[in-house]
Amino acid sequence: MLHKTTSKKLWSWCTRRWFHRTKMKLSESTETVTRKNEIDIQMLSDGLHKHIFKNTEKRELDEKSRIIIKSHLENHDLWNRPTEHLKDVNCSLPKLQGENIDEHFRNIAIEQTADIVNLSNVIVNARRPPKPTKWQFSKGWTKYESNGEFKSVDFPDADILIFDMEVLVKEGHFPTMATALSPTHWYSWCSDYVVENKFRWSDEPKLSDLIPLETKRNSTITSNKNKKLIIGHNVGFDRSFVKEQYFIQKSKASFLDTMSLHIATCGLTTFQRLLYKAGGKSMRKEVVEHTEKQKQWHSDTRSDWKRVSTMNNLNDVYQLHCDGEPLQKSTREIFVEGSMADVREKFQELMTYCAGDVEATHSVFQQLWPEFLERFPHPVTLAGMLEMGSAYLPINANWERYIQQSNAIYDEMQRELKNLLMNLANETCLFLEDERYKEDPWLWDLDWSVTNYKLKKETSKKSTSPATSTPLLDEDETDDEEEVYRRQVINKVLRTESRIPKNSVFMAGYPKWYRELCKRPSAEDWQPGPSQISTQMRVVPKLLRLTWEGFPLHYDEKHGWGYLIPGREDSEIEAELDRQDPDRDKDKHMFPIESLKAFVSKTKKLDIEKDLGTITPPLLGPDFDSSAMDPSERSKHWKKIKDQTPLNDFLFKSILDKHKGDGPYDVGFPGCMFYKIPHKDGVNKRVGNPLAKDYLPRIEDGTLRAAAGNEAQRVLLIGKMCSYWKNNQQRIEGQMAVWMKKSELPKTVTKQETYDADGRFGAIVPRIVPAGTVTRRAVEQTWLTASNAYVDRIGSELKAMIQAPPGYHFVGADVDSQELWIAAVLGDAFFQKVHGCTALGWMTLQGKKKDKTDLHSKTAETVNISRDHAKVFNYGRIYGAGQKFAEKLLVQFNPKLSPEEAKQKARKMYLSTKGRRSSDRHWYGGSESHMFNELERIAKLEEPRTPVLDCRISKALEPDNVLDDFMTSRVNWVVQSSAVDYLHLMLVCMRWLIDKYNLNARFSISLHDEVRYLVESEDRYKAALALQITNLLTRSMFAYKLGMNDLPQSVAFFSAVDIDVCLRKEVSMDCKTPSNVHGLCKGYGIPHGEALDIHEVLNITGGSFKTNKNVKKQEMYDEHVKLS
Repeated sequence: MLHKTTSKKLWSWCTRRWFHRTKMKLSESTETVTRKNEIDIQMLSDGLHKHIFKNTEKRELDEKSRIIIKSHLENHDLWNRPTEHLKDVNCSLPKLQGENIDEHFRNIAIEQTADIVNLSNVIVNARRPPKPTKWQFSKGWTKYESNGEFKSVDFPDADILIFDMEVLVKEGHFPTMATALSPTHWYSWCSDYVVENKFRWSDEPKLSDLIPLETKRNSTITSNKNKKLIIGHNVGFDRSFVKEQYFIQKSKASFLDTMSLHIATCGLTTFQRLLYKAGGKSMRKEVVEHTEKQKQWHSDTRSDWKRVSTMNNLNDVYQLHCDGEPLQKSTREIFVEGSMADVREKFQELMTYCAGDVEATHSVFQQLWPEFLERFPHPVTLAGMLEMGSAYLPINANWERYIQQSNAIYDEMQRELKNLLMNLANETCLFLEDERYKEDPWLWDLDWSVTNYKLKKETSKKSTSPATSTPLLDEDETDDEEEVYRRQVINKVLRTESRIPKNSVFMAGYPKWYRELCKRPSAEDWQPGPSQISTQMRVVPKLLRLTWEGFPLHYDEKHGWGYLIPGREDSEIEAELDRQDPDRDKDKHMFPIESLKAFVSKTKKLDIEKDLGTITPPLLGPDFDSSAMDPSERSKHWKKIKDQTPLNDFLFKSILDKHKGDGPYDVGFPGCMFYKIPHKDGVNKRVGNPLAKDYLPRIEDGTLRAAAGNEAQRVLLIGKMCSYWKNNQQRIEGQMAVWMKKSELPKTVTKQETYDADGRFGAIVPRIVPAGTVTRRAVEQTWLTASNAYVDRIGSELKAMIQAPPGYHFVGADVDSQELWIAAVLGDAFFQKVHGCTALGWMTLQGKKKDKTDLHSKTAETVNISRDHAKVFNYGRIYGAGQKFAEKLLVQFNPKLSPEEAKQKARKMYLSTKGRRSSDRHWYGGSESHMFNELERIAKLEEPRTPVLDCRISKALEPDNVLDDFMTSRVNWVVQSSAVDYLHLMLVCMRWLIDKYNLNARFSISLHDEVRYLVESEDRYKAALALQITNLLTRSMFAYKLGMNDLPQSVAFFSAVDIDVCLRKEVSMDCKTPSNVHGLCKGYGIPHGEALDIHEVLNITGGSFKTNKNVKKQEMYDEHVKLS
């Protein structure tokens, strides 16, 4: 009996063991011993470590290194701090495709790009077929043979194409014509509306209007099973006009951008582009400062970077790389300014022009492709760029509703704003009566001159009854004296008709500043009153009676906008000169100083008792301690002083002496001084408009207020509400939304219970440049920089309007402090190759907000600023920004700081973080010194390359071409380009897992540090599991390449993977805004999403990608809720 029981148990154990080994399963670790490194930071569990860092040697830390680490951390009060213990996760991961993690990524990237590389090599080595001498004027695609024959085809039948298309601007989002080149043939495409002169009934493009590259007309079935490569210059724009790119299922076509290849290889920074355009002759402040700085520091510099680079347009790129003649671009103006009739008339010329761009792109690609492979040898770089170029944003009818609601609220707010401003202007006009404006500290210097109404001179004194078009009244008709008098007066007026001037005086009797706000009656869009008024006008801050910290604003021609503070004492010489010549300075005597004092006295609520401790009455002497006096006795002395001297003079001088800001400046007004409103770019800049968007935070915190009453304050509030839509409306409305019919949607959408047959479903294809900067960051005007929703910003719920179709979810994550961790791990590797061995590394891995041991809290505490502000400083510093940047930012965040105080705080911050320079130009003593030493070491290499994917810096920043110049940009490149490596590794790993486990998912968008995938709902939890594994392997790749064969548990997995039906920062955000007052839940019926950590993902999926397909999705969700 015992034997049978034992056998049964053994068999059960063997079965479970076999199950775990044959099925890829993740489970929580049962280990009791937690792995920690030499400084007590928790590392990966033993199972994960052995799987990822197999065949690696464990590095033992010697005693000397341990002492060095201890000393460094003690200096920053971090040694022996308690470290966080996390729940271990033990994983049986997918088998790595190589002997180590680097080989794994190399092999999966090669697998993803092998066909692309082969196709590229074919087109590079191909001999270009002869260009057709005549283009076929017919709808759709035409294929041209080398012998001059041609035929109509559904789409180009080649696997690789050099592609370019043109759009007639006046037609909107509709492609007009296109040309393509394969290794053996030319192709041309022509819109139906070019060939047929027919009216376009809708301004919304449909799939049938777009260019097919893989499907037949009126079909959504892709017959092409091979991968397809489309090459173009800024090909992201061309891609948005390709039909198959709007299908929910990802197409077989990949798009490779020659502009991105150029930028990555030899692109210019923003500042270099400015210098390049200036050509050494610009007097722009930035250019002059750069030149002076080089002379001051005797910097070694060289201008060879201008020889090896150029601007990004095809014409300049072609001339640089191919030594070609400038392309003929004059024909392009027909597409910009012309009509469809012009296109038909010059069809052959325009098609040849389009084909010329294709030839130039082919020549550029032939030159750039081999160089790109040499400078970016790791296949992950190419694979990541291709994946970035496949972004896809699904939309539905809510997209149109969002735009309509935002416009409606914006227009309503603008009307209210205009009416409020007009009313303010009308009310201010009343100050002309009795010249009351002279006593107003805002209005006194406006132009109050009026033009009187003048009649013509009388033509003849003898003529008593000049001819009038209106008959005179008969004065003898009545004997009533009052009536006679009345008629005499009326006739007197009527007799002046001939004296009325032909051109009447405009707005007679109104002040000049008011007249300038009014339209003339002859204007087509004439409206009565000051209808031209807007917040852009200089008079508006005065009408609103704006104050800065309670002091009236004033505009000075030399200093720009600032504010006036009373308390200045005029010298005896000035006073004597005034007595001798009262008219020597008219403006000075016109200034209403007493009104200014009265206003400040009221708004600042001067407290005599409070200020007595700092202002000693002259009667008691300067050495007297007034705080020792009895309050009743103190009041008697103040009463006596008040009888002799104006009390406020003492208090105003105290306010002026204590005030901190950009000043004081003497602008010639008696009894007060002028302070400039702080400019975001530093003390030498003038503020042109205090109502600009840069000053919205100052309106929010009350620094900038309106003293003209509630209506004026409402003006500021409306301006803030309208700011987002005002700046983004044109870009958002300009998005190319393509809508699909039910027959064009896949069954994965139409079979869903939530599918509405009367609803609208479509997509936006973002026009992304995969490597749009020298750091290879992707660039796109709207989506890649989209902000989160703000409760007081119209239209700021933009991201949430990207909504998954029925049967789909968005799955994504925000990479926690990605660039901060990259910078920290670089410093750790440089210092002792132990995770967390530097102060920056320790704070990144183990710092806690509640203990104020994280980086942002430490910085905030050092210079006494908020934690949110400290974040901005920390990231700016890591990107290479210097102390001057910190000074500007400190004043921007706290306008009360004087420039000297900002300088001291910035210096203190940089000493504690970056440290000091040694004689050999190394940093020491700061929490980030080791990190900056490593960044600068890489930036100064003969061939700077990223430490993980070996990507080389742009030629325009290489030391051979710039020597010691542009060091900030080069240091910034190390961090940001490494962050791009991180993103590319993630994209490649996710693509591998999606393909390996046949997940119905595609890349959607990468926003800031977020990455989002559009996933069929059935696969959403498996996609979440894939993202967690992706983060683990990506961070492990970084550690491995830096010689640190381990990874801290705290950064191994995403803190949360978001599963949602729309794009938003947090799954619980309701995105309430003025244009979405009910929020997403009530307004759009969109519920909160799910945010799952690694343990929750494991609970739901069972750690498997092979979830039982028979399990209902609702049951999976219910099970998740129960487990959570």
